Amino acid sequence: MKMIHLECPNHPEATLEGYILDCEITLGQEKKRPAIIVCPGGGYVYCSPREGEPIALGYAAKGYHAFVLRYSTGWDAAGFSPLQEISWAVGYIREHAEEWNIDPDKILSCGFSAGGHLAMAAGLMAENKVNGMILGYPAVSIPNMPGAFMLQLLTGKKEVTNEDAAQFDLLSKITKDAPPVFMVATAEDLLTTYGALPVANKYAELGLFYELHVFQHGPHGYALANEVTADGSSQVLNAAFSTWQDLSVEWLKKVFGQPEFVDKSTSKMGKYMAELGFGMPGMGDGGNFA
Repeated sequence: MKMIHLECPNHPEATLEGYILDCEITLGQEKKRPAIIVCPGGGYVYCSPREGEPIALGYAAKGYHAFVLRYSTGWDAAGFSPLQEISWAVGYIREHAEEWNIDPDKILSCGFSAGGHLAMAAGLMAENKVNGMILGYPAVSIPNMPGAFMLQLLTGKKEVTNEDAAQFDLLSKITKDAPPVFMVATAEDLLTTYGALPVANKYAELGLFYELHVFQHGPHGYALANEVTADGSSQVLNAAFSTWQDLSVEWLKKVFGQPEFVDKSTSKMGKYMAELGFGMPGMGDGGNFA
């Protein structure tokens, strides 16, 4: 695995960390793989560690190149700086797609809560748009009400108007060109009623490709819903919800195609023995020795 760490130009507080897989091992018969950019949640106040690296490493373990975008937060998010940053990240990854064995037409955003808002904006509003979105309990419409701190941070204004709020209402920006989306949430999370559910309804209305999993029980902010991301709290442990990443991978295969396999040995032992001057009958590149 090759790991990279980059600063976003003109936004030094924003960083992109990449986990780029060794593509000597192919995914099916293809070396080029999809890439997933993870946007942690945190209300645009901070980037939650629970929803960053563990998510990316989970996708890497399943055969996908993965990145974590730690975007601008707090008052640095003014002017929707995070959208500029994820657009830069998508463009940068596409520029290096050949070098990193990434399929430039299979770059997805994955985000949670406020990071879900950003990940969705990357598919609907960015200059460099993603090809698909994986959203965990996303913020979609941010109501303009007392204490709407996310709107204040994104606008850089203490007093926010309804017109300001409309700029960040992603439901109104879903068109027939919107990329496929996978979403996961819980019925007990109040954000679901004005987040994932309206998005699913709009996608259904437009005949777009989407998948939504709503689990009955659980609070906002599950991350992987297992011990890895629990941060010592049993409240965010949920065996049912923890299946979401596997479900998202199956969805990825439906959208972007199943890997193709042929019946051959994966051993490279014969090749390396030949380079060492050894010869064994039947031990070509496809020999039977591990």
